[in-house]
Amino acid sequence: LGNMTRNTATEQALSLAGVILAAGAGRRYGACKQLLPVDGLPMVVRALRLAAPVCDAGVVVVTGASQADVVAAVAGEPARCVYNPAWREGMGASLRQGVRAVRDESAAILVLLTDQPALTATDNDALVTAWQGGPEQPAAAEWGGRVGVPAIFPSAWRERLLALHGDTGARRLLADAHPSAVPMRNAAGDMDTPEDYQRLIGADS
Repeated sequence: LGNMTRNTATEQALSLAGVILAAGAGRRYGACKQLLPVDGLPMVVRALRLAAPVCDAGVVVVTGASQADVVAAVAGEPARCVYNPAWREGMGASLRQGVRAVRDESAAILVLLTDQPALTATDNDALVTAWQGGPEQPAAAEWGGRVGVPAIFPSAWRERLLALHGDTGARRLLADAHPSAVPMRNAAGDMDTPEDYQRLIGADS
């Protein structure tokens, strides 16, 4: 995970909350992706440990399918789990549930997925720094000519996040937001199959 201590950028951060989306069933993968090991940690725990050092307003883990197993995996970690009863609806429903659970006084929300195993603390720090440079606008990872998560949404975007439905996630909002884009090749790559997982973690299939 690299240096997980707060650096100058994160020490100066405004009040930032974290939402980790960990509710999916991994149907295309055939297993609960959130619990797959990377660097010796379940991916949900790895994402949480990336978020916690920069999220001074706390971290929410949204659970759904495999709720009990995900809750058990993050037990003892600095996070609060919230269950999304509409997890079958898709990512939009999970994002809504996480945003509702974030403290109202938070200045912004960091949205993270669990299945981007190449992300590092340096990536998160760069995203926070970009947001601090223009805290009224979202900041988002950029790769391959597009923007997506991880991303930071100012509190003014809360209602737009709560209006998401179906499998529409944060990327749809970012497409029209002109966010502060942070080059982040570690955010690239979908992990939908066991072969994707082996490729992304650099393991032998």
